[in-house]
This record gives sequence, structure tokens and C-alpha cells, in this order.
Amino acid sequence: MFGAGKTTLVCTMRSMYGRKRDRLRALFTGERTKGIEVQSIKKDGIRVSLWDMAGQSEFHAFHDCMFPDIGSSAYQLPSMFMFVWSPIDSKSGKKGAVKNEKNFETSFRYWLRFLASKCRQSNIALRVMVVFTRADQMVSASSSLSPFIDSLRSDFRGVIDIFNPPFDVDARKKNFVKPVADHIFVIAKDMLQGIQVYNICTRVNKILAKHSKKTNEQIITWEKFRKICSPFHSPNDNAKLEAIALCLNESGHIIYINGIKHIVLNPNWFCNEIMGSLIHFPNSKASKLKGTIVFEKGYIPKSFLEEKFESITKFKGEGSLLIQLMEAMHLCCKVPDNHGDLIFIPALLSKDM
Repeated sequence: MFGAGKTTLVCTMRSMYGRKRDRLRALFTGERTKGIEVQSIKKDGIRVSLWDMAGQSEFHAFHDCMFPDIGSSAYQLPSMFMFVWSPIDSKSGKKGAVKNEKNFETSFRYWLRFLASKCRQSNIALRVMVVFTRADQMVSASSSLSPFIDSLRSDFRGVIDIFNPPFDVDARKKNFVKPVADHIFVIAKDMLQGIQVYNICTRVNKILAKHSKKTNEQIITWEKFRKICSPFHSPNDNAKLEAIALCLNESGHIIYINGIKHIVLNPNWFCNEIMGSLIHFPNSKASKLKGTIVFEKGYIPKSFLEEKFESITKFKGEGSLLIQLMEAMHLCCKVPDNHGDLIFIPALLSKDM
């Protein structure tokens, strides 16, 4: 949930089991996650991808588009989920104010319904763990909220398996976070029993990361992807190449949409720089931009959107390509011709629409 401490929790886990990053961003600057950030942690040969999903309501529709239907692909690795919730009401303006217990039940039920809607093709119950943050300000929120968890466990039985007990943590401190991370690795090891992890995908992903860092390219053509992967497949083995792309897409390392013959090498870049900047677009009822009007009702001129995207990518023509990608992901759609070159983006709708 928004401001719950998810990113801080991920940063602390990465400081123990992954490459260290600048933790000051999460701990002190108050910078919020835009869309979805994908990070990873590794222990005893098991690598876990962490999808840090922004809690702000304007990103919820974006989550639905980026989050794959569980069980919809033969290349999908098993998933577990963590619901992170802060019992402290930081919006009240009162130090140490605690949220209403019903707030937890409503929020948790909302996300459980979202997960349930994504697993209609899966025969395996989704595994969910609950983490309460701000343990430095409130002792054992899990004790008072356990009855709500038990009730929801019963309501979603057969579809979602909620782990017991929940965790109470101070997301900034390793001694609090270590039991959570260790539990993740234990469950991951159990879930991976009998699952073939494609080593070839790990090797290709490393090559793609090096290519992106060397060239500063965030988007490549399918043909360039084929060339990069040439050491791992025969020239005419399109099925294997497709399998590599789908596997990397399902694990969150790239974005690949069948039919759009391009690969986004860095999902974090797409979520933060592209969708993040778009969703935080000015909300005024009518903002004048170079002689055009951007409406609060979710419409934006295609030409302006292309120019905005190309100012981010620095590559001519990628603005149009990104709009095609958004269309394929159902993040936007073209408006009929009689409305000019307008694009409709649901994420731009204001809350009072």
C-alpha cells in the first residue's frame, strides 16, 4: 500500500542478499515507487525477482496490464506475494496515530481480489505472506489484526493460501527483515522443486543488460534481439527464440509483447521514466501545451505524446513505438478519426470522474 514501506523493505533485503543500492532514496527522500520496480535477491543459488508495486491508486490499472495472468504461460515461474501494510496513519498529522482496523481489512481484501482475478487459469492456490511495518512505532500489529486475516483466509480458501503467522518489522533494520527474506527463500526453494529453470535465459539476460549499459538503448528490434541471442539458437529456430523472450518477459527482466517486434530491455525504465512521468502528468482541467489542449478526461494529442516520449528516449521514432506498445498492453487506445489525433489514456482520468 501507498507509503507502507515496501521499497524500504526491498532495499534492506537487497543490502543483505543483492547488490547494494543507494538506500537513502527509500529511507530519507520520501521518493515513491512509480508503477513497478523489479529488483532481485540471491541466496544459495536461488534468485528471487522482487516486483515492488506502487501503492498509489493512479497506478492500479497499470498493475493489471503489467502483471501476467498466473498459469497463462508454460514459461512462467512460480510466484508468491507479499502484502505490506503500515498500521500508522501518517496522513492524520498526529504522531503515532493508528489506522482503523477496518482499513486493513478493506485494503487487504481489495488486493486479494486482484490476485484472485489474475489466477483463473491456475490450479494451484497463490501463496501470500503479510508483513506489518513500523514495528518501531507499534508493537505487534499482527496480534490485533490476526482475526481479520483468519476471516480472509477462509473467504479465499482454495484460491489463495495466506501464510501464518504474519511478520512485524521495522523495514529499515536487517535484524527485523532477515526472517522475512529467509522465509521467502525457504518458500522459493520449495516452489522450485521439479521446476526447470532455464539457464539459457539467465545468460541471455546478462548479455542484454551489458548491451543496454554499453549502448544506452532501452528498446531494441526483434532482429537485434535475434542477433544478440545467436550463440544460443540456430538461425531458423524461431520457436526457441520466442521461448527465451517469453521466459524473460514472465520473470520481469524484459517487456515483450507478441506482435510488437521490439523488446524493452529495462522494465524499470518503462515503468518509471515512461509510465511514471505520464501518470504524474499535470491534472489541470485544461492545460495548454504548444497550442493544443490536454483534457482531464484522459485524452492527449498523439503528436505531443510522441514528442514527450522522444525527449525521454533521445531516439527519433521511439515515441510512436512506445504508443504502439502501450496500445498492445491496453494502456491506451486511439480515438476515432473525427476526434483528430487524440489518444485516450485511462490512467490520466482524475479521481472525481
